This record gives sequence, structure tokens and C-alpha cells, in this order.
Amino acid sequence: MKLASSQPLVRPARRGQVATPCRTQCSRKPVTVVAKAPANPYRVTPGAAAIRSSAAPASSAAPVFGQRRLSALRPGSRQGVSGRGAASSGPWVHVAAYRRGATTIVCAALAESPTDMTSVQSLLSEKIKAESELVVGWLDNGMQYVLLPNKLPPKRFEAHLEVHAGSVDERTDEQGVAHLVEHVTFLGSKRREDLLGTGARANAYTDFHHTVFHVHAPAVNGITGQPMLPQVLEALEEIAFHPQFSASRIEKERKAVLAEAQMMNTIEYRVDCQLLTYLHEENALGCRFPIGLTEQVKTWPHDTLKAFWERWYFPANVTLYVVGDLERSTEDTIKLIQRTFGRVPPGREPAPPPSAASLPPPLPAAAAAAAAGVNGNGNGNGAAAAAAVEGPLKKKHAVRPPVQHKWGYGPLAPGEQPAEVKIFRHPLLQHFMLSVFCKLPIQSMTRMAHLKQLLMLRIILSVFQFRINGRYVTGQPPFLSIALDISDSGREGCAVSTLTVTSEPADWQGAVSVAVQEMRRMQRHGLTQGEFDRYRQAILRDSAQLAEQANKIPSVDTLNFVMESLACGHTVMGHRDAHAAMSAVADTVQLEEVNALARSMLTFASDYGAEEQMLATAAAEGKVDPAHWPYLGPTRCTSIVACIPAYVDASGASVSAGSTAGRGGSLGAAGHLDADAIDLEALEAQSAQAEEFEVPEGAVKFDPSPAEISAALADPSLDCSAAEDVELPERLISEEQVEALVAERRPEYVEVVPGGDAFPPPDPHSGIVQRRLSNGIAINYRYTDNEPRSGLLRLIANGGRIAERPGVGDFGRVVVGTRTLSESGAVGPWAREQIEVFCVANLVNCALEADEENIVMDFHFSAVDGGLEAMFQMLHCFLEAPRWEEPAMERAKLAFLASVKSVHKSLERATSDRVLDAMLGRTERCFRDPTPEELDALTLEGMRQAVSKLLTSGNFELNVVGDFDAAELEHLALAYVGTARAAPAPQPLHMHPIVFRDPPEQERHQTWHLKDSDERAVAYIGGPAPARWGPLGYFGPLSPLAGPVKPPMASKAMMDPNTRAEAEASRRNHPLFASVMLMLLTEIINSRLFTTVRDSLGLTYDVSFEVTLFDRIRSGWFMVHVTSHPDKIYDALNASVAVLRDIRYAPVNRRELARAKTTLLTRHESDLKDNAYWLGLLTHLQNPHVPHKTLECLRDLQRLYDAATVDDIKYVYEQFQFDDDNLYTCVGTSGKEAPPTPERPLAALSYASSDDEEELEAAAASGQRSPTAGGSPMPNPMALFTAWMAATQAPNIRKAFNEANGAPGAPPGQGQGQQGGQQ
Repeated sequence: MKLASSQPLVRPARRGQVATPCRTQCSRKPVTVVAKAPANPYRVTPGAAAIRSSAAPASSAAPVFGQRRLSALRPGSRQGVSGRGAASSGPWVHVAAYRRGATTIVCAALAESPTDMTSVQSLLSEKIKAESELVVGWLDNGMQYVLLPNKLPPKRFEAHLEVHAGSVDERTDEQGVAHLVEHVTFLGSKRREDLLGTGARANAYTDFHHTVFHVHAPAVNGITGQPMLPQVLEALEEIAFHPQFSASRIEKERKAVLAEAQMMNTIEYRVDCQLLTYLHEENALGCRFPIGLTEQVKTWPHDTLKAFWERWYFPANVTLYVVGDLERSTEDTIKLIQRTFGRVPPGREPAPPPSAASLPPPLPAAAAAAAAGVNGNGNGNGAAAAAAVEGPLKKKHAVRPPVQHKWGYGPLAPGEQPAEVKIFRHPLLQHFMLSVFCKLPIQSMTRMAHLKQLLMLRIILSVFQFRINGRYVTGQPPFLSIALDISDSGREGCAVSTLTVTSEPADWQGAVSVAVQEMRRMQRHGLTQGEFDRYRQAILRDSAQLAEQANKIPSVDTLNFVMESLACGHTVMGHRDAHAAMSAVADTVQLEEVNALARSMLTFASDYGAEEQMLATAAAEGKVDPAHWPYLGPTRCTSIVACIPAYVDASGASVSAGSTAGRGGSLGAAGHLDADAIDLEALEAQSAQAEEFEVPEGAVKFDPSPAEISAALADPSLDCSAAEDVELPERLISEEQVEALVAERRPEYVEVVPGGDAFPPPDPHSGIVQRRLSNGIAINYRYTDNEPRSGLLRLIANGGRIAERPGVGDFGRVVVGTRTLSESGAVGPWAREQIEVFCVANLVNCALEADEENIVMDFHFSAVDGGLEAMFQMLHCFLEAPRWEEPAMERAKLAFLASVKSVHKSLERATSDRVLDAMLGRTERCFRDPTPEELDALTLEGMRQAVSKLLTSGNFELNVVGDFDAAELEHLALAYVGTARAAPAPQPLHMHPIVFRDPPEQERHQTWHLKDSDERAVAYIGGPAPARWGPLGYFGPLSPLAGPVKPPMASKAMMDPNTRAEAEASRRNHPLFASVMLMLLTEIINSRLFTTVRDSLGLTYDVSFEVTLFDRIRSGWFMVHVTSHPDKIYDALNASVAVLRDIRYAPVNRRELARAKTTLLTRHESDLKDNAYWLGLLTHLQNPHVPHKTLECLRDLQRLYDAATVDDIKYVYEQFQFDDDNLYTCVGTSGKEAPPTPERPLAALSYASSDDEEELEAAAASGQRSPTAGGSPMPNPMALFTAWMAATQAPNIRKAFNEANGAPGAPPGQGQGQQGGQQ
């Protein structure tokens, strides 16, 4: 099919595609116009009329939402409104216009006179319109509730109970008690346990300012068929107001909290700790971290926990949030909340002590205990129900968190000096990182003027980052990253402006100079007109896109937004109302106002050290023009923190034993830090502790002084001349060029399969459409309305790390070459800066990378206003003329060099890397970064050749998901992708061989130690796993499927043997069998690991089992990750191995399988509302190297989950080998000294771990025993004790089968414990 005659497809009808009148400020009835448009009328030439009158020439109007003015229809004139073009007389019109596919919807309302137009001043003084469906109320006992209907995901809801008490409310001797109380109340709840198996997920977390218990649940109980909301609310009510502080639960959770502290104590968390400590040095936020002091956690008695709970867990200090698809009216939900929580008595302060004469006779001991609520259910305040005298009602703090801040604005205090630079030196740090902070009060978002200021701040931040990106791509930048952030923080009760500079240690002065220079440039000269216009328009388009997605935001995200908004005092707005308001205020924003706001807000970093001078200048200029320094006036820095490595080599590069990269530390909602990192005196002494580490050979101390850093920040010699604007290309390829390419190359759609149709209809089960272009590029696309007006596109080529060839000079050409193209960002005649502004103007985001198997280019695009065509233009330029640049290659090499260094400086990454080395070989394996020697040998031409061989049309597949017009998509794909130069796929496609090694035992089972000031430990267990595609146990190449895929059949109890065998064969011969069963097995193993190693034995806070699967690589591997204290890590390792092995002797039962199915199917149904998930489903559907992934696989995915049996899981489990000869392990520890290593780190330990009592009783009656792996003897008494503890504590572990030196083990024991808990 030629381009000129491509056939349009009918797009599915969309919900709510009805033109509705817009709300206007005019009392007259709106006029609604719905017009059909051509396939691609999105682009509007700047200055062209959006609305035209037949009576007069059209006036200039940009195509954005808001108020617009028509040309004059009658004589007379009046003064024009600023920023709206030439003056004209009425009539006036309010207009909203937007595109939905091929439909243009225009809503307009006429105003008879100019007096009907709201003035700018009155507009900005208006209150923001609150979300109309949001309900906020209070019960009689003072408890607040917040309700908001939300349809995504359907038939599910979120219920979060927020207790307004966190670590800042702890006393000096209670540091960490809020977190421990959270553990005890949550995991001790019987009603929470009843949620298990219903499809609900529950969890809890503690932060500075609150503790939150949250449940994500289906609307209907999957077991009973009853509504879930009453059951969830009952569970939350018990958790908060009726906890059981049993001694066993307290001790169990005490161990869990201490283990969590060990797990979270990475160098990244310690860096975050330092930042927050000095940011909030003047209040409790700097010294009350949620994890607390471990020495205190170890010693608290029952009374301490109960006292904290009684002090803070009362109704008036609690807010309940319910957001989701409740399937009941708001009124009924409020009545249910009233019935559930209204019975809790209000909290009261202790009554004043009565006089001795009025004291009643003493109560008997039992009666006194009952009145005090010691052995019964309390009400959250500890008040005696029968008390004769009640104290005043308790109330929530008026300010949360209850702290006072030192602000970075206003007059200087007497003797106040510029903020001092604080330095945190540590051997585990790799880069120089400087953070400059300014704390300001939160500006509550309640009026339109506040929304206008928010828009201006977003413009400032966006332009600043664009300028930094421009500095990064010019030559050899001295920085790794420079970021500016201005944001509100409800958890900290303030707004924080932050300038963060990261660089290599040797380049720190140059990096600071660039950051300060750009801050001064913007503070002094502001934005250019082009920058202002582009980013204002881009933010409005982004806002419009978000408004269209108002009904597509998951309930959990909506709830978190509501919670944070209320914490900051903001009015909660609906997305459509927010966009309408943003559009209205956008018309009032002037460039001069934005520059004035930048002048005020950026002073904290642009003029460090000159605070007094800036205040004097602002005072003088403010007398002439008060608008010259708006808002709070000049801001000033409140704290500066430099986090630096302890040592560098002669070149200035870090030689430390740690890394700032890796998992990353955050003090977000979880907020868990180790006690050693939160004591202020200990923090200040960290630099001294670094001296205890051995200095690496040839290293020198890296020790820039605070004075040197201060001088760099205040350097007056930096040039800060005004910025030059970047030319914005209207198109990357002209229409004439496209027409010429079409005429020359004559692209067309060809049959998808030989002998088939070029335009097959959409798949009836999945809605996926498949096409193939004449140059060999395969296309899969699917329309969804998950993200209205936007979509995702993935261009994928077979290649990636598996295509690397061994040898210095060859290895790394693909992955580093791909990164070089990404760093370049330039295509054809366009520089990277022009591509960036083009993407900003058209709301296009792009990422290019090489993973293990592929080279992937992902786009997120706007499907309206020309965004789809803009993306295809960029894609065409990349396919035809990518730019290979030497500076980009050097930046790519530096990025990989930093990654290589960081691997061996992170406890987790280095430990897992050692396991992969043992399995696949250090130099043999391709799933690694190139070594420094290999990087140095790479050339730009060599990388260009290697990558270009893979970036051919015959090796491409294009996948698109989103809210787009199908006919337009096919037309643009044909014009821009179909005209890419035709070239066949590389033959043969090189694939690096994957071979599992058989190393000596000391390499198979390794230990290593990382010197650090804090003790931590991690263990990894790995081994081979089945391949994702093809028959289980087969690792050879796959041939195309011989015929259509038969749907899987479920086995039923009354089936005859032949039918049962046929059903089993239909499942096990299905292409998806291995993938689905491996996911089910993974879910079950993780459940057993959590129940045993974490919950019952208390050996860890974090343990997980993962299987790495590939699409083209005919093998895979599994990995178990477990963290613990160095004293317990070997026990945790052995307990994890035992859980893996004992599935053979305590097989998976029906209940475990049912839970896993419910979890994964629920996740699948939820993920279907995510475009990224659909993109993964589409990928490789037409890849000849993945022949077993077909449309029929997607059809049968849910059916195969439903049909899976315990015998299928057992069959998949038997493909693994968990004996000593097939496992690879590595234990990594950190601390000042290495702990003693057992003679045999991997012990042979086995115990039953099923939760099916009938199976276990049958095993015991038959005398079944579990042999130790490989017949090796029991290693040590601790291993025996571990097995015994597992048998006696966990409810789903009823028997332990042990053998020590051939002798029977201890008899099985029974006990009580808790199943499930924090995920």
C-alpha cells in the first residue's frame, strides 16, 4: 500500500467523548461547536488565528485554554488588556478548545460588554476551586475523614489511616519508639491477618510527622463475596485503637526494627542523614529520625511503648483517607465510618489530681487494671472508662510537625553571618557533592495568585535545567550534575530551595563555578523572551494533558497527593479545574514578573556572602519599584553541606571503598536510618572516624576546607553575561523533504506474514494491530485511553550486551556506543540544544539505551497539537542521520568508568557482582561494564560500526501504545519510518555465549569484607534457572511454532486419566507455561522466605527471591538477596537455602498457589491500566528471534494463571538444582573489622515449610525425612537451633526434618506466630 492511498482505521469509541459547555464568567449560555477535522490539523502556526470572525480580520490568539477576544464587530474602541495584542472593542468571548483524535471541540461564551471581563487583580484574588467530589468531615470524637471517589483501578480502593505522630514527637529517651509502636500495633492485629488471601495488601510506615497504616483492597472479598470496606475499616480501627502489646510481639518486632536499621544503613542513607541534620540543625527534624537510637530500641519495656501509644493514638489525632472505586454512595461510606470509628471514645488529657479529702476508696487490683485498660482494649488515650473525673479533650497540634524553623529571608539577626559550610568526609563516598539550602515558609495554595506564582517557579526551574544541560554538552564539563529544586515538604513543614552540585573530586571548583555562574546569570538577567514563551506554553500543554488524564490516575497516587496537599495547607484541586485555573492565570504572566521572582528566589545561591548588601539593594530598589523584588524579597542560604570522599589518587579521582551510586538513599515515607548516623555528635565526628580506615596505596587525603568552598561560592570574578536564546526548529525535516523521500523510496505496507494481508484487523482478544513496512520494520500498536492525549513508542533492535564481542578494543562497543549516541543528542543538522527545545515545545521525551538483549529507544509523546508528528520527525532523523561526536564519546566513557568504580565500592553491588563472576566468569560474561582498559581502547569509529550494523531497518520493531488516531499513526509511520533506508538485519546475529562455570569451592562460595564505620551484612545466593521460552529443560535454539497455540485446559477432579493428561499437556506445551509458572513459583518462594527467615526467625528485615529471564537468550538465573547483621548473616544465608530446598519435601499446596494466583492476577489487571505494561506485552510480537511470543500468548495469559496446578509448580521447581554443587553464594560484610567466617559458610540445613497441616501430618505419620543436601553433615549447633526455631515459631512450619552426621534430628515442635506482615 502506497503512502498516498493508506487506508484509515476506525478508532474505538471513547468514554465521555461528548462536547460539554465550559464554565465561564459570563451569564449567557455558552456556544458549543463540534467540528470534524482532517487527519493531522494539530499544528497551529504561531500568530495564526485560533478563532476567526467573518466580519473582520482575525486577531492574533495562541491556541491555549483561557479567555480569548474576537475582533471588533461594531464601532468603538477601548484600552487593550496587557499581553493580549492590539486593543479592540467587544464583543468578548471565553473560549476553551481541545482535540480528541480527529475531533475538535470548541466551547465559547459571549460577553456583551468589557465590564463582564474579570480584571487581573480580581482574578488573582479569587479563591481556588476545590475538588468538588472531595469530602472532608469529622466524627463526634474528633476523628477526621477524607473521601474521594476514584475509578482507577476499577473495583479497588485505598484506605489509609494517618496518626499525626512521628519521630519528632518522641522524647529524648524515646528515640525510635514511634516506629516500634507502628510495628507492634500493625503486625499484632488479628483483623489485619484476616485480610490475607482476600486480594488485599496492607503495610505501614513511620515518618517525622506521622505514622500511616494503609490497605489496598478489592471492593469485594474474593473468598466470602462480601464488601471489603467494612472489613478493612475494622482492621484499621483495631490496629490504631485496640492493639495488643504482648511481650512476644514486642520482642519479635524489636528484632525486626533492629534488622531494618542494619538493612537501611547504606552510605546513601548516611548522606541523607547528614543533609537533614544540618538543614534542620535548629529543631528536632535534625536529630529525631524514625529509626531511632538502636541502643534505646533494645531496652524499652512494655510501658514505654504503651505510654507513647496512649499519648498520641486518640481519635482527634487521626485522619482516615478512603479513595477509590467504593461501589457505594458517599453517604453510606460516612455512615460506615461512623459505625466503625464513632464508638472509640475521644482522647482526654489527664484529669487534674483531686484533693486528698475527695479521693474515693481504692479499687481492687483487678478492677483498677480493667479501668486503666491494662488487659483490655484501650481507646487510644489511656483514659479510664469509669473515671469519675475527666480531663479536657485532646487536640491535634495546630502545626505539624511541631517545630520552629530558621528562615532564609527577611532582615538579618544581629551578628548573623553567612551559613557555614559543613563537611562530611567518608571513605565510601566517591564524588564531591555540595548542597546549598534555603528554607522558606510554605505558601499555601488557596488563591489564584498562588497558582500564578507556582507557574512562574516552574518556568524558572525548567529554564535553569535547560541551560545546565547546554553547559553539559559543550566540551568537557567539570560537573556530573547540577540541579535546582524549589518544593514544599509537608513532612518537614517548610519549603526548601536546593542547589545540588555533583562532580569528580578533582573538578569540584569548576563544577561550583558553573553552578554559581548560571544562578547569577538567571538572577541578574532573567529569562529570554524565547525561553519564557516556550516553557510557559509547554507547561500549559502538560497541564492540559494531565487534565485529560484526570480519571486515569491510580487511587494510591491520588490519595498521596491529597494527603500531601492537606499537610501543606493547599486547596485540593481536581486536575481539570487546576488546568482551567492555570490557563487563566497564564494569560496574566509577564516576562518581567518571572524575572523579578527569579531575582528574589535565586539570591540564596547567586549572592552567597553578600546577604547584607543584597538586602540593602533590595530596600533601595523597592522604594522605586516594589515589584522589582516580589514575594519575600532576597533569599539567603540557611545551610551548606559538602559530602566528599576521604581519599583520592594522584589524578584527583576517588579511590574510596564505597559509592554514592547504587540503590540510593532516601528519607522519604519510610525514613529509616541507623542510630549511629543520627546522633548529632556522632555525625560531626564522622570525618574523624574516616581516619581509622587503611589509606589505599598511592592515595592522598581529599580535604577541601570550608573556607575554600565558601570562597568558590562567593567568587566575584565569574562571568555572568546574559544568555543567548536557542533557535527553535519548527520542523526537523521539511514537508518538501518528506515528499521527496516518499517519491524516491516509495514506502508501503506489506503483508504481515507471508501470503497474508497487509492490513489484518485488530486482534479480537487484545485489540493489538500489526503492520509491516516495505523496508522491513515491523509495527505493533494498540489504542488505549490509559493516558488520554499521550502515548508511548518503543523502537527496539536486537543487540545489547549480548552482542558484545570479547577482547580489548571490541568489548563495550555496543553498549558504550549506544550511550555515546544518547550523550550526543544531535541528529542531522540540529544540535542537541535545538533538539531539546524542539522536544520541550512538542512535549516529547526520549531515552536511548542498550540493555542485555536490545538497543531500545523509548518515546513519551503528546498525541495532539503536532506531538505525534514531531516525535516521528525526530525518529526519522535518528534513523537517517545520527551524530557521532568525540565529546559525547568521552562523556559516555566517563559515565561507564564511574559505574565500574562504584560496583566495587558498594556492599550490595559488589557482593552480587561476585556471584555473577563465579557463575559466568569475570571476563567471559557479557553482562558487565567494560573495564578501564577496555574503555580506553574503544574508538568512535569502532563503536559507530558496531552499533550501525544493528540499527538497520530489518532489525527494527516499532511498538506504540496510547491515545492516538490510528489512521494518523499509520500515515506518519509510513511517511517517516517507512522512508528510512532499507537494510537487512545482520546475519548471523552475534550472541555472546552464556555458560555456567564449575569453579572451585572457594570461588563458588565466597566471603569478603568492606571496611566501614558501621556494621552491615548482605548475602546473595544464585544459580541457573530455566529459559523463559520453549520447553522446560531445553536451552537450544527455538524454531517457529508449528501451528496455532491451543488454549490451556484446567484439570478437574472428575476428569478421566486421558482427559487429565490432555489438559496437563495443553498447559505444559503452551509457550507461556515456563514464564507464568516461574512467576507463580517466585511469589510462593518469597512468601515462604518472608514468613520463615524474617518473621519467624528474625534473622533479617529484607529477603527476596528473583528469577532473571530473557527473551532471546536461552538461559536464565535466580538470585536470593538477604540482609542481616554480620553476626547473623550466615544463619540467614543457611535459612534461606533451607527454604529453597525444602519445597521438595514440603511441596507447594493449594492454598499457597491460590494466594499467588490472586496476587499476580490482581497485579496484572492493575497493570493493564499502564501503557508501559502494554508496551512490554507488545515488544517482540514480530521478532523472528523470539518465535514463541505471539498474539495467542497474550490471549491465554490469564487463562494459564487460572489453570495452573500444584503439580505444574512442582514440575517447574524440579528444573532448579539447589544442592551445594549448583549454588553460588557470596557473603559481604562491612565494619571496622571483618567478623569470623565459619569453616563451611553454606551449611546443609533443611526443614519443612509448608502451611498445609494435612500434608505435614501425613509426612510425619509416614516417617518422611528430608535429607541434607548432598549428604553433607549438619554444620554447627547454630544451624540446628535455626531449624528448631523455624519449626517452633511459624504457624506454617509444623515439622523440621534434620539429619546431623546421619542421625535423626530433633522431634518436631509446634508454636504460635504471625503470618504475613509488612511487604
